[in-house]
Amino acid sequence: MEKRFIFILCLSLSVFACSKTDHDNDAETTKIEAVSLQNNEQVYWVNSLKSECTGVGSMECLQIQKGDELKPNGWTLLYSPIEGFEYEQGYVYKIIVNEQAIAAEHVPADASSIKYRLVKVIQKNRDDSLRLNDIWALESINGETIDLDNGERPRLEINLHKKQIFGTDGCNNFSGGIKSLDQKSMIFGAIASTRKACMNMETSNKFNRNMANVQSYSLEGLKLHLNDIQGNELFVFRKVD
Repeated sequence: MEKRFIFILCLSLSVFACSKTDHDNDAETTKIEAVSLQNNEQVYWVNSLKSECTGVGSMECLQIQKGDELKPNGWTLLYSPIEGFEYEQGYVYKIIVNEQAIAAEHVPADASSIKYRLVKVIQKNRDDSLRLNDIWALESINGETIDLDNGERPRLEINLHKKQIFGTDGCNNFSGGIKSLDQKSMIFGAIASTRKACMNMETSNKFNRNMANVQSYSLEGLKLHLNDIQGNELFVFRKVD
């Protein structure tokens, strides 16, 4: 009985020793990974859409940010590819990238002096804001259903790829840019429109006043709600099939 007890005790100590060694190895690996991030490596965020850019010719560039914190208006263009990174439109990525400087004599003409290589994908999240990229027909302004006895139904077309908006206020056509956009907020830049006069300008005037005050949005099914800075509802649009 005593021999059996000693055997079990020794076996238990052996298991404990192995577990401790494995744990220590894991801790050491984590420490190495954390330190290696400082060795020519950076945390990158990659936006869900590429942007038109100009290099040797017209092309599309990744939109990136560096650092742990993602900022709504912090996107910049990356004109070079990231080796090993398989980009899929519609997703926001958080990745680790190795930045390796290239000797000047080895840099091709019109190319970057830095070589970018993917180390690891940390996150890959679907960007629901891409649902905005559509044509929307106006249903209500300031909570009131619009009267269509006179005039055309106002429409808003959002083109996220070009960061532009187009449409009609029910009388005049308009176009403009998207100044800022993230998962909750959307702010339009200057909006230009035609100057045609219509029989009833009430809806058109309300539409244009409200467009200047849009600060945020929400999507519910096929409906798009645009709100002011206090969260008050300015518009309700429905997706055009």
